[in-house]
Amino acid sequence: MTGLGSAAATAVRFGLGGRVGATGPRPTGELVLYEFEACPFCRKVREALVWLDLDVSMRPCPPRGTRFRPEHGPPYPMLVDDGQVIRESSVIVRHLVDRYGDGHVPLPLRLGPLTTVSSGIASLALPRVRAIASEAPAQPLELFADETSAEARQIRQWLCAREIGYRWRTCGRGSAKLAELAERTGRAELPALLDPNVDADLRDAGAAVAHLQRTYGR
Repeated sequence: MTGLGSAAATAVRFGLGGRVGATGPRPTGELVLYEFEACPFCRKVREALVWLDLDVSMRPCPPRGTRFRPEHGPPYPMLVDDGQVIRESSVIVRHLVDRYGDGHVPLPLRLGPLTTVSSGIASLALPRVRAIASEAPAQPLELFADETSAEARQIRQWLCAREIGYRWRTCGRGSAKLAELAERTGRAELPALLDPNVDADLRDAGAAVAHLQRTYGR
């Protein structure tokens, strides 16, 4: 994906997905999201997660995927929260803001058909990819990033196409996780891909993708 295409994708969504909004109680367990990068409905959920500063375990489910799709088939997105399975983007967003926010859905996420259209237009800039064989990491990778970063999108696209699950540490503007990242690694640059399997810390999309291909590609 080009930087211009990524910028267009962000602009058409009013920059949503790049900043933290009103947050509330934190989850007591792990949130798990089954989704794929180029899906406009999945994008809406990712934007809500950044807005609420919520971490989530990602289960990429690209077309023809075999690693996570058998667990929970389409349609996507699908969220698992404390054993509750929730489908449909608008229902997931409402659940998240009611449970972990102030109950107020951000305007770009509550415009009904206009929300779907703008999210769909944004997703047109993303390449459609099918599943590509890969090796699964023994320990989950961590990605510190927001939804709007072009470099983060390149990393997520690679992970999605190879069906590699990872922990997304959403880190929009205003998130305290940037300070956590700096304390852990000595660096605050985003996006940050951390691979505990080989003790790697990658901050550049090109370097991150090259590392992923060497380590987990086939």
